[in-house]
Amino acid sequence: MGRPRELTEEERAELLKRGFKPFEVWLPDVNSAEFWKQIEEDCRLIREADRRENMDEVLDAFAREVWDDLD
Repeated sequence: MGRPRELTEEERAELLKRGFKPFEVWLPDVNSAEFWKQIEEDCRLIREADRRENMDEVLDAFAREVWDDLD
């Protein structure tokens, strides 16, 4: 994909005049093995927490309460 095209000085000046501010965003490399290892670990911890906290019961109770309030 590569880097985006650089703006000309005129384009940059116009955007600044219109109130835009430049900034850079860095994102995780989703093709990296470390990224997916962390995702898998996070998912495992979420599943573990859900089982430990009886999350299904909590969500069911919440859903009943919300639907009851809609009447």
